[in-house]
Amino acid sequence: MKFANLVLGASLFTAGMFTAPAMAASLTNPTIGGAEDAWFYDYSDGHTFRNDSASLDSLLQGDASNPMGNVELFPSSETVGFSGGVTSLSGTLNGTSIKLESLTASDWDVFGQRWFSKFLDASLNEAGHNTRAMLGDDFLYGEFVAKGGREVFSDPNISYVNQNDTTGDVKIGLAGHYNARDRIATAFPDLKDLLKDRVQASEIVKVTYGEGVAQYLWSFSATATSITEKGDGVSHSGNYEVSFRGDLPPAQAVPEPASVVSLLALGGLAVAAKRKVTA
Repeated sequence: MKFANLVLGASLFTAGMFTAPAMAASLTNPTIGGAEDAWFYDYSDGHTFRNDSASLDSLLQGDASNPMGNVELFPSSETVGFSGGVTSLSGTLNGTSIKLESLTASDWDVFGQRWFSKFLDASLNEAGHNTRAMLGDDFLYGEFVAKGGREVFSDPNISYVNQNDTTGDVKIGLAGHYNARDRIATAFPDLKDLLKDRVQASEIVKVTYGEGVAQYLWSFSATATSITEKGDGVSHSGNYEVSFRGDLPPAQAVPEPASVVSLLALGGLAVAAKRKVTA
């Protein structure tokens, strides 16, 4: 064995030890709680379909490049309003608890008008912005509330909950419509002629991480999934990824540099010994 080969092998060995690829942790021990009103959407051959006997573990194993199935929290919100309570999805990420929930009217009191202004910014065409300037956001939000707008955005479809082990970033996939224009126009006919040709807007999820304060997450930017719901051919075609910085997982033990040097020295001695024997 030549010395150059030994050095090359050692360099590759140490590089592998100290530059391990970033890993992502998925939600473990997922459970449905609260009102326990949830629909499970399984995945097969490019389509999602209702399958309430599917396991949460299998539904939530996707990521942004391959979201697959999802679980919808409190789907009854659009028919019974907020009277049915709250449905939650709970589990742990790298040992830290996390809870994702559907929304209540009280939740909307916290963030609703702020969200609605951003929704209008992202969704209205020129005529819509002119109408907004004349009527004002407060008036439009009142109409939105009166016509059941909050309920439409309160039942998030969770497709994955992952954490980057290197950065600590927690990423949550929200399954929705890649182009939600028709969905929104159907729910609010008065907005039909005021919307852009493409409207992207996720549902909203309430997240409590560890001992922290609850936060509300949403997105106005989707990526195409090449997936559609088998029944309507439209739902789940867009993935809206939301994220926040979580706690870093415990560091994995790695060999001390002195240990690596010792291994290299032993390797060198072995080569030298072999040369003496064969000399």
